[in-house]
Amino acid sequence: MHQVPRRAVISAAGVFLLLAVVHTWPLATGMNHLSRWNDDEWLNIWAVSWVAHQLPREPFNLLAANIYYPESEALAYTEPLIVPGLIGAPLRWLGASPLFTYNALLFVGLILTALTMFGLVVRWTGDYWAGLLAGALLAFSTALLTRLPHLQILHLYWLPLAVWVLDRFLIGRKRLDAFWLGVCVSGAALTSGYLVVFVAVALGAAFVARRQDWWGRQAVPVFLRLGAAALMTLIILLVVLGPYQGFRRPGQRAATFENYLASAATVHHSTWSGDYYENATSALFPGVTMLALATFALGSRRIAPRGVRRMLVGIAAIGLILSFGESTPVYGWAYKLVPPLQGLRATSRFGILVIFALSGLAGLGLAVLRQQRYVRWRTLAGSGLLLVATIESIHAPIPYRRLDYRTPVHEFLATLDEPGAVVELPIYTGGSIHRNAWYLLASTMHWRSLVNGFGGFVPADYIERARIAGSFPSIMSLARLKELGVEFALVHLNRYRHPVNARRSVNRAEQLGFIELLGQGGTCGRCQGPVRLYRINELIPTRVASLLDRLKWSDFRFSRPNSVSGYLREARGLNGTFALEGPSELVVYMENTSAESRLVLQIRQAMAGEFFDAETGEGLSEIALMPNGDAGLRSVEVPAGRARVILALKSR
Repeated sequence: MHQVPRRAVISAAGVFLLLAVVHTWPLATGMNHLSRWNDDEWLNIWAVSWVAHQLPREPFNLLAANIYYPESEALAYTEPLIVPGLIGAPLRWLGASPLFTYNALLFVGLILTALTMFGLVVRWTGDYWAGLLAGALLAFSTALLTRLPHLQILHLYWLPLAVWVLDRFLIGRKRLDAFWLGVCVSGAALTSGYLVVFVAVALGAAFVARRQDWWGRQAVPVFLRLGAAALMTLIILLVVLGPYQGFRRPGQRAATFENYLASAATVHHSTWSGDYYENATSALFPGVTMLALATFALGSRRIAPRGVRRMLVGIAAIGLILSFGESTPVYGWAYKLVPPLQGLRATSRFGILVIFALSGLAGLGLAVLRQQRYVRWRTLAGSGLLLVATIESIHAPIPYRRLDYRTPVHEFLATLDEPGAVVELPIYTGGSIHRNAWYLLASTMHWRSLVNGFGGFVPADYIERARIAGSFPSIMSLARLKELGVEFALVHLNRYRHPVNARRSVNRAEQLGFIELLGQGGTCGRCQGPVRLYRINELIPTRVASLLDRLKWSDFRFSRPNSVSGYLREARGLNGTFALEGPSELVVYMENTSAESRLVLQIRQAMAGEFFDAETGEGLSEIALMPNGDAGLRSVEVPAGRARVILALKSR
C-alpha cells in the first residue's frame, strides 16, 4: 500500500475544482442566483438551510423541521442531508443566501467525491494520474451530472472512504479502523437513506470478496471488532435517526440494460445515446474511457494490491443485480431481509455502485498502462487520458436559470411578532406535491411552521389537512386551520387553475371579515404573480361556524367519493368533493353546484341537517334522510349555482 502525499492531495483538489467548474458551467458565474429550477433542488436547498437554522437553536431537536405542520420531526419525511448541512452551516451563519450555500455544497460534494476516489486509487497504485482519472470518472460521470439537483448523491465521498477504511482494516485488523468504518456508515446515513444502503451493500460485497484476508483463525477477532463497531453505529443511528424507521415507498423505478446505454454527455447524447436517455429512469453509461481502461485492468496480471480487483468486481456485480430491482429474485430476497431497502423506490440508483467500481478499475488500468516499458511519456499518457475523459463527459452548458425567490410579503412575515403557523395556497398533494417545494424554499425567509410539505414520504394525515386547507377560503378550511393553530395564509392567486374564481372567493372572504389582508406584492418565478398575505380571523358566529367549532376533528375520518365504505359514495356534477365522517355525523364539502349536481350517500340510520353556503355561512335549506332499502343508498339534490357548499348531517 502507498501513502498519499499531502502535496498531491492539494494539487488534486485544485484539478477537481477546475473540472467541477467546467462540468457545471455556467454555475460558477452566478452562485447567488443560478438554479436548475428543479423542485428536488429547492427541497434540498431548504433542507441544508434548515440544519444551519436549527443547529444553534435546538441542536438536539434537529429533525423537528418546520414543514408538514403540525407533524413533529418532519425532516424524517425527506433525506436528512445533515452532513452537507453541517458543512454549509458556516456559510449561512456568515450571511450567505440559501441558494449560494447550496451551490457551494454542490461543488464541495463533487470535489470531495473525486478527492476520496483519488486517494483510494493512489493508495492502491501509488500513481497520481491514475488517482486523478479515477476521481474524475466517478465524480463527473453522467450518473452524477444528471442528478445535480440531488445534493445527497453528489456527496458520495462516504463510499470510497468506507471502502478505503475496510481495505485498511482487513490488512491491519486494527480496532481504530473498525471505529472509522462505523463513522463512514454513520456519515452516509446522516447524508442520505440511499447512500447508507449503497455503502452497506458495497462493504458487504467487498468483505465477501476479500475473504482470504479474514478467513480462518483470524475470523473471530475480525468479527468481534466489526461487530462492536456495527453495534455502536446502530445505537447512534437509532438515537439520531429513529423517526426514519418503518417508512416504505411503494413502486419501483428499476433499471434495464437500456439504462446502462443512456448518457446525457454531449458526445454520446448527440450521436447515439439520445433515445436511450429519453426513456431511461437513470443515466448509467460509464463512458468509453472508463470501460476501456476497466477492461484493460481486468485482463492484466500486473495489478496491485492483492484482492482489490476481485473486490471491485464484487461491488459492480451486486450493484448491477440490485439495480434491476424485482427483475431478479436477488432483490426480492434482499428486500425481505434488509428493512432499509423498503424505503427505496428508485432501485436503478444501485447503478452508482457499478460506476464506482468501474472508476476504480479504470484507475488501476491506467496505472498498469503507465507501468509498461513502451510508454515513454507516462505523464502525457495520464494527462491525455484525463483530457479525453473530460471531453467525453462534458454535459455543459447546464441549463441554469436566474432564480429570484425572495418576496416582500415573505420578508414581512418574518418581521411579525405574532405567533402562528402559515399555509401557502394553493396547496398540493398526490402527484403534484412536488410543487410545494417552492413554498419550502420561501420559508427560509421566515422559518414559521408550514402546513405544506414535500419529500420522499408523506405523513398519513397530510392529505386530509391539505384537502381541507385547499378549499380556502371556505368556512370549513378557516375553521380547520384555526383549530390547527394556523394564523396566516399566503395566497398565490395566479397559481390556481381558475385564478378569476379564486380571486373572487378570496375577495368575498376579505369583505366578510373572515380574513384580513396584511400585505401583497412581489413576483417570484413560480409565484406567477403577486402574493397576498392574510391573517385568518376568528369565525363570525353562524350556525355552520358553531357546528365546525364544536367538531372534534380527530374523531372524524376523511373520505372522498367512490370510497368502499362510509357515507359518501358518489358526487355527480361536482368538483372538489370530500367528506368528514364521524360515528353519527357527516360533513360534506362540494364546489361548483348546478341543477344536475347530486350526492349519493349510504344512509344506515335516520339523519337530518342543513345545506350551508361555505363562503358566507348562510343557511340554504334543511334536509332529512331515511335509509332506503338494504343498501341505504340515497341520491340527494344540492343547492344549485353555488361556488362552495357544505352539507352537515347528524343522526336523529
